[in-house]
Amino acid sequence: MFTDVDLNDEPTQTLPVGHGEINPATTPQHPSPPESQAPPESTVRPRPASKRMTVRGKTSVHFSIKRPRRYVAKRSIAEVPHLENIEEEKEMLLGIDMTQQRDVERDSFRAPRVAIALFLLVCASGSYRGFNEFLATRRTARAAKASEVAQSEALDVAQSYLGVRDDEHREALILAGDGSAEGMFRGGNMTEPLQNVEDTPTILFDELIVAPPELSNLVDVFREQYNPLHNKLFLWHIPRSGMTTMKRVASYCLGLTLASEAGKSETVGRSVNEIRLVEGLDGLRFAAVDLSNPDGIAHAKALNVGKSDAIDVVSSPYLWESAALFDQEKKGYMVAMFRHPIERAVSLYYSMRKDEQYKNQVGSLISIEQYAKSSLVENNWMTRFLSNALSGELTPQHEAIAKEVLRTKCIVGLIRDKTETMRRLEMFFNLKAIERSNRREECKEKLLYWDWPGKNKHEPVVGGEAWNILFKQNTFDLRLYEYAEKLFEAQRKLFPETNLA
Repeated sequence: MFTDVDLNDEPTQTLPVGHGEINPATTPQHPSPPESQAPPESTVRPRPASKRMTVRGKTSVHFSIKRPRRYVAKRSIAEVPHLENIEEEKEMLLGIDMTQQRDVERDSFRAPRVAIALFLLVCASGSYRGFNEFLATRRTARAAKASEVAQSEALDVAQSYLGVRDDEHREALILAGDGSAEGMFRGGNMTEPLQNVEDTPTILFDELIVAPPELSNLVDVFREQYNPLHNKLFLWHIPRSGMTTMKRVASYCLGLTLASEAGKSETVGRSVNEIRLVEGLDGLRFAAVDLSNPDGIAHAKALNVGKSDAIDVVSSPYLWESAALFDQEKKGYMVAMFRHPIERAVSLYYSMRKDEQYKNQVGSLISIEQYAKSSLVENNWMTRFLSNALSGELTPQHEAIAKEVLRTKCIVGLIRDKTETMRRLEMFFNLKAIERSNRREECKEKLLYWDWPGKNKHEPVVGGEAWNILFKQNTFDLRLYEYAEKLFEAQRKLFPETNLA
């Protein structure tokens, strides 16, 4: 029978009696290896454990190999060579840069993440831009629809006057409003009451439209009275609207000095460094400058034409460029003559046929229909020059700016109401003119009724193909002209009735 003993006990050297004893002297001894050859302590195998057994009253020693424990503690990490050293040795032996390879592995995971982030960013920006484009498209569509409705109504009203004499239907050609009792005018998304139109600012798509700051050197006509000491008359020249006649009356009849296109011939081939006044053979008094183009206006600005006391009246078709001729101390006081856009277009055609400068271009266009279809026909001239959009497509924004400029910056005259218009303008001229001319009474008839020899006579265009084409070319100007008519009535309060005699 076996008896387990403590495995940690050392084996005994005592044997049973009769079996002899172990004699150390007679037991062969193995020489110990030299100290230098002794294996390291960590590699010496442990001595087998022993068990002490008792058999039939006799004690004996039995040697056995100890079973390994299931959980063996690992050696200290300090005893293991450092992992970085092992990696470096591998890199040296294989001749590769593991650091670079690890960076490549990290970048392989980083690139997809960056790509996904960029993709999401592009999608988000595209969605935002697409949403804005959608809103802009809706606004444009609404404005275009409103414009088509206004054009259709205006065309219906105009067609109802076919066959009527020109002087009878002239005032009703472009009644594009709804004709309701409220008396409201609707063009695009703009609404102005018929009453107190001068106090109603222009609103487009719920946005308040203000006059451009480039025109700040022009007087706000409803807030500031005309003062000849601090203001200079500026006649905005709309072609074929009676402005040429008005300038001749001011200069020839009243002796006022003009700065306009009249001095064009005096500037050809000459270097003008100061204001030079000229009196023409026809009795006009003018400065030797040319305000019919932007370059000439820039030259006039260098000469301080807008501030000179020698100049009484400034006139040019280029409104925005001419505004720079004045300043806050010497502001311009804007006056303009308006004519029905289709009438004006027809008059321009017949005038160009007589003008040697345009005769070659218009000579092949033998009818007003051909002219209306040609590239020479004007497109919304007034709206473009008021909003400074001389080229490109017009939008409701340009129309709104043009209306606000008229409302705040312009004294309106109408060629269809010559008597009342000239009564108002004579008040400005009388304040400026100091009996400089002895032809005053001679010009009285011309001043009131414009019986000028150079009047362009032609048959009016009412209905037909030419009228329809010119209507489409001047849709913005037609609405602007109707707005000018309302302003003309509203400005009546600025000119009290006086006896002309």
